[in-house]
Amino acid sequence: MLLHDSRNDDGIKSFFQDVHERYIKTLLNPLYLSDSRVTSSHFDTKVRAPARNYL
Repeated sequence: MLLHDSRNDDGIKSFFQDVHERYIKTLLNPLYLSDSRVTSSHFDTKVRAPARNYL
């Protein structure tokens, strides 16, 4: 779920594409345990960056 103040369809689409790509890269990491939560602070930082850029 994404809550935002402005209507920027292209920015929202780009944000979700970027987050999806980062999530897939995390899942493909051989050290990631499948069916576990992503608790990495690095992942959190990488997701917040496009939020600032696109939204």
